Amino acid sequence: MNKKITLAEIEFYLRKAARAVELDWGISEEAGKAARWLSAFDLPGPELLLGHLQNIDGMNYRDFIPDCSQSVWKSDSGLICPVISGAALADRSTQMLEGKVFELSNVAYPLLLAATVGQAARCHRTVFTTSWANGSVSCFENGISIEGNRDDLLLNKIDAVSCQQGEGSTPDQLPSTMAYSVDSDIWKKIDALAFKTYAPATEESRAGAGAGLTDND
Repeated sequence: MNKKITLAEIEFYLRKAARAVELDWGISEEAGKAARWLSAFDLPGPELLLGHLQNIDGMNYRDFIPDCSQSVWKSDSGLICPVISGAALADRSTQMLEGKVFELSNVAYPLLLAATVGQAARCHRTVFTTSWANGSVSCFENGISIEGNRDDLLLNKIDAVSCQQGEGSTPDQLPSTMAYSVDSDIWKKIDALAFKTYAPATEESRAGAGAGLTDND
């Protein structure tokens, strides 16, 4: 059974879920945006991000940060976080505008990386193309184009990813503002993860709930 979730709710809940596995606030915000961005194109952003967060839950997320000083980015853990690396690529987007091609090794859920890079494409009003396996995602200012095997979009790990400025002027698909359909069981897991960020009730907070002793109305 599926349920319709608004794009705003997707961003909010997935941001909270990212915080629940102790990603810092900035990266958590990027994670929520990536899930929302993919959902707007009817791509499984919430589902893929949930899978990634479950995989790194209980680990030190800094182990998944790539060494951006190398010609091919790698991390200490041997697996790169797509949201962290996507944000790092977005910070270096002007280098892609100058013709640089970035290469990354062993990336988790590469579609999430493409989504994060997509924010930079919109900012620069250009095209950035992220490629892996037998496919690629080109992010435009106002849409996307997908080439190759669409099944490869859903890979949870890939050995090699490249990112560079792309070509073209018209995307194949424009974003939607409609609610995204999520499997109810998947959404329950997202909700449960997000709930971990809420502070438990205390006697003091319970005592302060509702009207106080003095009502000025």
